[in-house]
Amino acid sequence: MNDIEKYISPFIAQQFPSFYKEQGPNFIAFVKAYYEWLEQTNNAINHSRSLLNYSDIDKTKDQFLTDFKNQYLLSIPEETVVDKRLMLKHIQDLYRAKGSKRAVELLFRLIYGEDIDLYIPSEYIFKPSDNIWKVPRYIEVTSNDNLPKIAGSKIQTPGNTATAIVESVSSKIVNGKTVNILELSAIRGVFRRGDRIFQSNGTYITSTNAPIVTGSLTAIAISTGGQNYSVGDILDVVGSGIEGKARVTSITNNFNGGLSFSILNGGSGYTLNAIVTVKTSINIGIDNLNGNILIGQSISDTTTNANGTVVFANNSLVKLINFSNNLIFTTGNMISGPSGNAVITRITGGTGSGGSFRVGSITNKELITYNTNIIEPYLNLQLDYTDNSFRLGVSSVSGTFTANDTVTSTANAIFLECILVSSNQVSNGESFSNSSLGISGLYVYRSDKTLIYCTGSDTDITNANLVSGTILISNTSSSVISLIHRPEKQTVNATALVVSSNSTSILLSSVNGYFVSTKTLTDSNTAATATIGTVQRLTDWQFASSISLLDNLDSIIDESLPLTTAEVGTIQSLSQVNPGSGYLTSPHITVIEPDIAALSILDSNLTQKGNNAIIGSTIVGGNGAVAAVEVINSGYGYLDSDSVTLTNLINDNLISGTSIVYRSGRGQGRWLNRKSFSSDVIKLQDGFFYQDYSYQIIAQRMLESYESLVRDLVHPSGIALFGAFRLNDYIVDEQDTISESSITQQ
Repeated sequence: MNDIEKYISPFIAQQFPSFYKEQGPNFIAFVKAYYEWLEQTNNAINHSRSLLNYSDIDKTKDQFLTDFKNQYLLSIPEETVVDKRLMLKHIQDLYRAKGSKRAVELLFRLIYGEDIDLYIPSEYIFKPSDNIWKVPRYIEVTSNDNLPKIAGSKIQTPGNTATAIVESVSSKIVNGKTVNILELSAIRGVFRRGDRIFQSNGTYITSTNAPIVTGSLTAIAISTGGQNYSVGDILDVVGSGIEGKARVTSITNNFNGGLSFSILNGGSGYTLNAIVTVKTSINIGIDNLNGNILIGQSISDTTTNANGTVVFANNSLVKLINFSNNLIFTTGNMISGPSGNAVITRITGGTGSGGSFRVGSITNKELITYNTNIIEPYLNLQLDYTDNSFRLGVSSVSGTFTANDTVTSTANAIFLECILVSSNQVSNGESFSNSSLGISGLYVYRSDKTLIYCTGSDTDITNANLVSGTILISNTSSSVISLIHRPEKQTVNATALVVSSNSTSILLSSVNGYFVSTKTLTDSNTAATATIGTVQRLTDWQFASSISLLDNLDSIIDESLPLTTAEVGTIQSLSQVNPGSGYLTSPHITVIEPDIAALSILDSNLTQKGNNAIIGSTIVGGNGAVAAVEVINSGYGYLDSDSVTLTNLINDNLISGTSIVYRSGRGQGRWLNRKSFSSDVIKLQDGFFYQDYSYQIIAQRMLESYESLVRDLVHPSGIALFGAFRLNDYIVDEQDTISESSITQQ
């Protein structure tokens, strides 16, 4: 209703005949004034014209709020923190939420202006077999640009032999290759390696552009079972893919001639990457020794020509490695070496393979700095030398540069000692500036890591802002440097003799000083000039062809021969142990750290670091050898028929096998809830508080103060109501902490 309809008095004069305007204007004015009085607040017309407003909670008079409250808020207390008009307007939200957690929270906000917590005991009751276990399923497929668009779609194979819903699409980089992964649900049938997949009802992936299922790790054929494993052990699958896991399902306890390794002396100078060799050996009993058989010698059966390398020898036994498998040592024959011979009395061993291990950890650690460039063979090698030592690339040539003339060049330059702020190295030819400080035109003609030589105009190289801490940015590579101190201008002079010249280059000899790019070259005899472009040194280090080096006379020594610092120590444990099988004699074991051993450093026991560890071995049975496993996590990116190893953090014995990649992949699985797990929050059902039909309100007031209100307005029938009193103690201290405690009411 608009304002003109609310008032009648403006229309009174129009209701009288026209002669009243002449004969009774006072009467008209009286009647109009009467109606204006009736229109005033709390008078008859005012009330009659406001009846519709009185029914609107936003516009009604305060005196009618009681009637609204009696009609809609009969159970609500008179005193609330929320304005009654607002409460009446939204009371339906409360009534509609009756029986829910939201209803109780809303009630306390409306009435008390407080936040509460609601504890539902049924959510914390121990229930056997009530957990939900989910095993993720997925397929790995070849690439297709439209793969991200099929999330949420149904896919199928040709002939509808397998269908599924794509829950999500993702990809991983696995050992340099991209693996596309489709998470699936509602799987029907089997997706196999080589199947094509496309949308059942869609246009993004069709039979014409369908990607191919590459398959996921499905099974593993065990070839070497290790030892000391138990059924149920979880193993990591190491191979062409990642994240694969398997569970041991079967073991055997048969003797198979495997090895058990032990550390007899951990030595010194070792890293985790030390080179381990385990070589099968033959034990040859001897008699009638003539002369000496020494370690490192090669000896042979003089009749069969069988031969090998000696790793142990005394008057009665010789141990050989690197023996020829196709030739046989024979009892009664003679073995002969460079310094002695003997008669063979017995032969054992010569079988077994697969034994291996790695260094697992080191102790007694130290740092050794060394250089891996071996230069001793070249100490007396004469370096190549030529008198044609420099070639200058030139431009803007004026006049003639004549052979044997002296040429000169002068450049104003500065030497910048700096800190590299960015990771980019500074190269010759770059230009540095700082536009905010008015610095520009600093041309790098020589760079040595944090020592940079620049040229430019006098204005550029004497800029007052070139001080300690100034930041300069390369206009070429975006390298960023910070100056350590203010540089001083210096003059760089160079002289040389011309060997030959043309319009683009000049060959020089007998060079003295340093020629700077962008500067002027002058022939002292003919006055010819040119602008220097490139500066190329022609005298390089030339080593034997077996050494591939690009270094020359301008190279920086610590870049050409870089130092390496290694953390080394004593072998403390072994890892990735593979016992192998078929051994009849202990093999010959060596552990060498080549770079450290090459330094010939002796430790306190006068043994060579990096080549002084002693690892023993014992031939044992194959108890706990893995016979079969079950793949519990297919991981990603595994190839079919690939060699894989299976490892366990608490068992160093290595297991090897071959991957079988065939079907869709499966994740390891997880519990979606924990109701069947005992814990400090899961309780036993008591039929009173911990039951399916109870709830507890945790508030800063006692249950008696709000129980009837809750029951009348939001309490669901048939549910037990409990209250807990939360006491907030505000303790003022250095940290302004708040401690909370709850008192439960039943």
